[in-house]
Amino acid sequence: MSETSAVVQHSITVARTLPASPETLYAAWTVPDRMRQWFATVVEADVRVGGRYRIENHEDDGNVYGFTGEYLTLEPHETVAFTFVSALQTPDHRISDEKVTVTIREVEPGRTEVSITNTWTGPEETESGYTALRAGWDEWIARLEKIV
Repeated sequence: MSETSAVVQHSITVARTLPASPETLYAAWTVPDRMRQWFATVVEADVRVGGRYRIENHEDDGNVYGFTGEYLTLEPHETVAFTFVSALQTPDHRISDEKVTVTIREVEPGRTEVSITNTWTGPEETESGYTALRAGWDEWIARLEKIV
């Protein structure tokens, strides 16, 4: 198998309906003070298309996980899309072109679906890799749900 054929586009989507308005959920993704309440311990964000961000999560076990990226799409109360680059770049970490698209859709007054689609390019992923990634986004949505 050639190196080119081993690299494929991957995608996972995690969705949940939350008891909040689209405006509240959009702010949770785009207002740094709100982002610090659930998304990351440290948030530096220039929230505009082309603007950059840096986040860090300081976990209870002492680990720190950092991410950086650029905002690609900001459609108020509907869509937030950004590149997503892990600070843990190791020789085994061969993911590239990672993007996250958050779609916000009101299903009824006071109830809004948040759908997170994470795409990336890299070697074929294992089922446990996909499961871990879904679990990570599920955890972030659970944190978001606690503040809305």
